[in-house]
Amino acid sequence: MFNMDKLKQAGSLMKQMNGLKKKIDKLETIATSKDGNIEITIQGTSNVKSIKINDEFLSQVSSKDLEKNLTKALNEGIKEAEKASKKIMSEVTGGLNIPGL
Repeated sequence: MFNMDKLKQAGSLMKQMNGLKKKIDKLETIATSKDGNIEITIQGTSNVKSIKINDEFLSQVSSKDLEKNLTKALNEGIKEAEKASKKIMSEVTGGLNIPGL
């Protein structure tokens, strides 16, 4: 009835998943706007860690253009962070796309 091998496998998988989660938590992706005036650091968890905007650019740009550039850089950074996180997760899942992981 009770299969110790399955329990050990589950425990091993949980250990691996916790290790990968720590890797993803430490992962950082830097996205830069095409003109190089905005730099955004995004963690593997898709949280924004920092946004740097060139002071000279900031004084010359309209709020609408700034918003557009920020949005593009954020979206690109999040996409790259998700891609890097999926790559790390594929170490355990063997490339399978498992919902929730």
